[in-house]
Amino acid sequence: MLQLLLCQANRSLLTAGQTMLSTTALIMLALFIFGCVAVELITHDNDLNNLDETRDIIFRHFPNLFTSILTLLQFVTLDSIAAVYYPLIVHKPLLIIYFVPIMVIVSIGLMNLVTAVLVENALENAAAEAEAERLNLKKKIKEALPMLLTKFEDLDEDGSGYISRDEIEGVPLSVLPPKLLENVSIDSMVDLFELLDVDGGGQLTQHEFVEGLL
Repeated sequence: MLQLLLCQANRSLLTAGQTMLSTTALIMLALFIFGCVAVELITHDNDLNNLDETRDIIFRHFPNLFTSILTLLQFVTLDSIAAVYYPLIVHKPLLIIYFVPIMVIVSIGLMNLVTAVLVENALENAAAEAEAERLNLKKKIKEALPMLLTKFEDLDEDGSGYISRDEIEGVPLSVLPPKLLENVSIDSMVDLFELLDVDGGGQLTQHEFVEGLL
């Protein structure tokens, strides 16, 4: 079961490749834009550069555009970002207008978009597999139906249109294809009769026999 789930997950990732690349490009574009804004609002801010606490943050996290983008990657995964934005907002509250959109757009919005893409592709793959299984089952039923009708006629010795317990008793299970018995645990045709005779009438119609085995 776990192996099946892993296969489905891998298939979802592969089929969602193009969408994932587009989403990644969108995230990188957003980080680039916010990085450019960070250079203007934070790196070049004289007030923040004159304070020891915020100057250290700027030196480590916002000294230039490239480092600013790397810092903003932390916001994608919400990786210890409070130590970055909290002191800056405390000393310059207007920066909340900058950091809140980053968290809403990048951390929440775009990352949820990635999750939604994966889930949608997984559902599409599951639906496609279910449809393929349905068509395969339909094919098997179509192939097995003539044989089952023939078996019913063979078992219906008196030609009454019904199979009785007496008619089926003593008949070996080998008269039926093994594939039709894969999902049931029975030892004899009598056991099969009792399993298929859901109404307890003591007789099986052609419909009950065929539908029960399929």
